[in-house]
Amino acid sequence: MKKGEAAKFPVRLSLAKKQKLQKKLLRWYLIHRRELPWRRAKDPYSVWVSEVMLQQTQVQTVIPYYLKFLKSFPTIGHLAKANVQHLLRVWAGLGYYSRARNLRQAARKIIQDYDGKFPGTYRELLALPGIGRYTAGAILSIAFDQPYPALDGNATRVLARLFKLRGDPKGAGLHARLWKCAQELIPQSNPGDFNQALMELGATLCFPRRPACLLCPWQAECLARRDRIQESLPEKGRSFATEKSQWAVAVILHDREVLIVRRTEGKLLKDFWEFPGGEFNRRGDIRSGLAKKIWQDLDLRVRLGDLLTTIKHSITRRRITLLAYHAELKPPISGVVKTKAVRWVSLTELDKYPFASASSQVIQALKSSVR
Repeated sequence: MKKGEAAKFPVRLSLAKKQKLQKKLLRWYLIHRRELPWRRAKDPYSVWVSEVMLQQTQVQTVIPYYLKFLKSFPTIGHLAKANVQHLLRVWAGLGYYSRARNLRQAARKIIQDYDGKFPGTYRELLALPGIGRYTAGAILSIAFDQPYPALDGNATRVLARLFKLRGDPKGAGLHARLWKCAQELIPQSNPGDFNQALMELGATLCFPRRPACLLCPWQAECLARRDRIQESLPEKGRSFATEKSQWAVAVILHDREVLIVRRTEGKLLKDFWEFPGGEFNRRGDIRSGLAKKIWQDLDLRVRLGDLLTTIKHSITRRRITLLAYHAELKPPISGVVKTKAVRWVSLTELDKYPFASASSQVIQALKSSVR
């Protein structure tokens, strides 16, 4: 291939070239791979849970959640029978909560349709909630030793540089070509180790910025390194504007209990508990707007106190500022309710309920303020 020329598709490698690339990567992986808890067992359930958790989440963040999850739900049967509130409490803080719900739904389907035995074909796996091409490939290659590729963001970056592939990896054309490259490279033996090695290479050496090329087992074969364009690949696609929003909640204390409400709708945080409030992006007095909303939603009149804490966090492209205010009920006290979606609980009981990360930070601030 001439200098400056990108690889053509689908990539066709000679058997000798392919085996050389496979051997180099697997040898490197054997020596340098990280010791991670999900690599100690290759049963499909553990592999599945780990791969779902690792989607859009860093390895070090996943480790404690993975261990806690398997302790709480050691088998598919335990997960299928899980109470949603318990499941969300175990998952709380990991984000992208639809992953937890899909795991439970898929587990119930495995119990119902496969008598609890994990399905071992590509078509069957793709029919399960939350399992796409990547997760199916990871499960089949690691747990069933079948030669299916598993292409995540790290592996995508490695292949784009190895073959000097131009374009947006998320675009339909290049996306399909990258998968063809991965399929071309996957070995018949040890496909699981190969997939993990490819992802490991991207995570530990082939960084988006300042890749450690001198330590890479494929440095001699990498076309992007040859042309000194490593950091420009893969090319970035269209960026989307960040949306900013502002929320406010009231931390209402009464008789040593705090009022919490369960979100009953929405895709992101449905069934999680939180403090009463809402979104306030328009100009105006947030405090009076918050008090009015609580009166309208819960038929409670409250007096807002000082600001307890300000939390800033992100959900996908949204940048959210959460203002949490101390609050108390106005006399005469009436309308104090307790339903499936509204609870008065002591501070020690808060740990029994699932809260998203931002609400958990408000709870920490509250507990610190009443010590």
